[in-house]
Amino acid sequence: MRDPVERVQWSVAERVLQIVVLDWGLWTREERDHYHSRARSLGARVVLCVVDPPLDELRRRLAGRNADLPSGTFHITDAGLDDALSYFERPTPAELATYDGDTY
Repeated sequence: MRDPVERVQWSVAERVLQIVVLDWGLWTREERDHYHSRARSLGARVVLCVVDPPLDELRRRLAGRNADLPSGTFHITDAGLDDALSYFERPTPAELATYDGDTY
């Protein structure tokens, strides 16, 4: 079974080596710089995708989410959203210029 298992493992490795998405926030410049430099040290191309909708859109989506919470999901208040957003450091044009290609 070694050959078929290795083919499957290599197939997965090829996909992982091509594209890796870090999707756990990276809300601060310090966090982004940390992973940016680690990826660069491995020779990776690094693209930053920023999701930063207007506050009224966030509140609209939060109200919809809170209105239909699945079991075991916690309620997020407007104050909780405001608190979370106070930690977000929007990337500056200078920071965005350090990434490869277009930023999203």
